[in-house]
Amino acid sequence: MSGRSHVLVESQAVWGKPGAGCFLREAVSLAEAGDRVILYLVDDGVFAAVSDGIPELARLVELGSEVWADDYSLTHRALVATRLSPYVRVKGADALDGAVRGSNGRVRLH
Repeated sequence: MSGRSHVLVESQAVWGKPGAGCFLREAVSLAEAGDRVILYLVDDGVFAAVSDGIPELARLVELGSEVWADDYSLTHRALVATRLSPYVRVKGADALDGAVRGSNGRVRLH
């Protein structure tokens, strides 16, 4: 991957609202353009980590990007014991901090 490195933080549920998937589609577009993307799911965004119905997660990983779910948010929502999507890795806030510091592209929160 030769492009820039972006960190996108999704804190909202990614279904059920008009335009909810726009942020995920932006992440996929960046990855398709050759950029590296870390999508960090936090707060209600972690519900995407337990769903198989979000094709953008698979596409991101297929393109060489990463999808992380916040460990605290998973625990706080009693999702730790739930089967996570195979495309998602559990990470803490310290990993997010390192990713943001190493980013040379966009850092966005939704």
